[in-house]
Amino acid sequence: QGTTAAACCRAGRHRVATARRPCEPASPMATLILIRHGQSLGNAERRFTHGPDEPLTEQGREEARAAGRLVLAHHRPVALYASPFVRAVETARLIGEVVGLAPELVEDLREQFFGKLHGQPYSSYTAAAEAAGTPRWERRPPGGESLVEVARRAGPALDAIARRHAGQSVVVVSHGGVMAALRGHAAGDLVSEPEVPRNAAGWLLTHDGRRYAGPFPIDAPPR
Repeated sequence: QGTTAAACCRAGRHRVATARRPCEPASPMATLILIRHGQSLGNAERRFTHGPDEPLTEQGREEARAAGRLVLAHHRPVALYASPFVRAVETARLIGEVVGLAPELVEDLREQFFGKLHGQPYSSYTAAAEAAGTPRWERRPPGGESLVEVARRAGPALDAIARRHAGQSVVVVSHGGVMAALRGHAAGDLVSEPEVPRNAAGWLLTHDGRRYAGPFPIDAPPR
């Protein structure tokens, strides 16, 4: 460790792994631990939530505590961010009790707005949307948001967190739709089938000040 720029620049000695100029010092890496909230009442009942105030189930609370233990086993985060929706705040607070942090709320991490689907069964929308043939990223529930629109507001919020925490690890708690949107944003891919993690699960991204890498498993961070 600690190879100097001078040593790097000796003829024939440097190796270029990225588009960075051969002897340009590496930027401090932000490590972003993205976690979906634990099981909510709506998740348990297989329906869209009635709004931002639905809480976790007891299973969801235990899932959140387990996520906190997983994070603590592999990371030492310095900050904890969360969507302002109750299920995400509750998850973040339970994680925070384990890792010793209080959550800071970020409005743009809120869940995708499902409009007229609030309180309706998942099945009431999925079959109709698939039959219409609309790409998943572009599907907009009646009166709601598409995943592309979620990526456009949540992506810059993640970028700001990454820039603020160069050289540090942070936890970001959000929602299934937001997690899918952030993964697409980080990859620059709002076309491939979006990936939604299970409750209280997630992945890790790194950011070098210019671009993201990952996703990586939370329990197997890059070296």
